[in-house]
Amino acid sequence: MTEKHFFTNLPYLITISLATLAIWYFKVEDIGMLVFAGIVFLLLLLVKNTIYTLPFMLNMLFMISQTEWNLSEIPLYLYIVPALLILGFIAHTIIYKVRVFGGSLFVGLLWLAIAAIISTAINSFALDMTTLLIFIVAVFFVYLYAFLANTLKGDHVLYLIKIFVILGAMIAIQVTLFYLNPDIDIIDAIETKKLDLGWGISNFVATYLIMFIATTTYFVKKYKMHIFWILLALFEVVTLLFTLSRAGIIAFMLTTVLLVVYMFVKYEHKWNLLLNLLIGIAIFIGLGFLFKEYFITIWERIDLYGLDDNGRIELWQEAWTKFNENRVFGAGVFAREAENEWRMFHNTVLNIMAWFGSFGLVALLIQFIAIIRVFFTKLTQEKAILLIALIGANMHGMVDNIYMM
Repeated sequence: MTEKHFFTNLPYLITISLATLAIWYFKVEDIGMLVFAGIVFLLLLLVKNTIYTLPFMLNMLFMISQTEWNLSEIPLYLYIVPALLILGFIAHTIIYKVRVFGGSLFVGLLWLAIAAIISTAINSFALDMTTLLIFIVAVFFVYLYAFLANTLKGDHVLYLIKIFVILGAMIAIQVTLFYLNPDIDIIDAIETKKLDLGWGISNFVATYLIMFIATTTYFVKKYKMHIFWILLALFEVVTLLFTLSRAGIIAFMLTTVLLVVYMFVKYEHKWNLLLNLLIGIAIFIGLGFLFKEYFITIWERIDLYGLDDNGRIELWQEAWTKFNENRVFGAGVFAREAENEWRMFHNTVLNIMAWFGSFGLVALLIQFIAIIRVFFTKLTQEKAILLIALIGANMHGMVDNIYMM
């Protein structure tokens, strides 16, 4: 078995996510994170193509079962893990003589990091732990991107789609397990929007599901066995509804239009696909009748017709005011006043403007233009589905903190 075949075969990728699910469920992420970080470290030392570290790094995002800490209570392993990863990056750079600089998105990310550092420095009264952490995170993201951009070898877009599809199934199972917990009253959890998987609350769970449902659609079109992939996607759609993220649900509804166009354009087996979609929809409706109490409660909770803005408009007005007060470099990451909390403005563009001013807004525009150029250079079916996934996530980001987080 070749190196590439071993690292990219489906059972291997599924095993990694099953391990992640077990670590999350049994709340042993302190061990799991260190083990996964250790594997990444070894791979960085032993394998030249860093793409094979990606399944472990992405799975680590969904491993943490609780995050009820403040800065003074962050567990030790969350300091060890990034330190171990950075050591691995540095060692890989030395061993394989990598030039860690540049990449299609490098300028936009670097500019955004500079905006974050300048704005934070200007608006901070003292160099405390929080300020230092913002500086470190800003630099780390630029370094991480530059390292990966210069060490990923070959076209691995399909590999990324496979990882996303498996992660989507895993997150849907996590949501299901949350509601199946005997200590959880499902109706009460829906009415009070209690969903919290540790690594993310309802809105963040929703955005990942939007992206991963979109990538599952790629296999609906690619393989004639439509019904399996349709049922998998519908399972994730049901769990998306149970996130109670109204903005996420609306963003997915809009994304669905793009997904339908994607599935049927330039496709030879349209009638077969349509039949399977109708079967899937019939099963979805059947589930609605079988568990109607839950779905009625969800419908009442999200209240799509009511379109209550939940204070969003007021937040956006506050963001605009903050921008007008600090037009060049913004008011910093603590621009939104809230006692002992780090709060945001629930809109990607306005949040950047309030935090980092015009300087940050230019960085955001550069970044988005660079992303568009990457996708539309030799657009393929694989790139198209990832672009739709990204559009869905960013639509959600217009009313939530998704991009910022």
